[in-house]
Amino acid sequence: MAIFDRPHAAAPEQLKEQDPEMLAFVTGGASEDTLRQNLLDSDADLLRILEDLINVLVDNNVILLTDFPEAVQRKLMNRQKVRDKLRS
Repeated sequence: MAIFDRPHAAAPEQLKEQDPEMLAFVTGGASEDTLRQNLLDSDADLLRILEDLINVLVDNNVILLTDFPEAVQRKLMNRQKVRDKLRS
């Protein structure tokens, strides 16, 4: 099975974006509420990835902490302090 975003010779059938069969295929049968919850659950993981990425870029002098607005600097430094306390 396959879904194409434009007409394809091997797929003469056309479905609307909100077609229940297509949504079930794309989502693996999960409900919209389940998908929304999965997205919310992954937010914390993504936040940690971004935080780690910023730390790597700062550590490698690709960017400076001072390149960020003051409010962002404070938030990043506060999170780092909390992480340091949790490690010790």
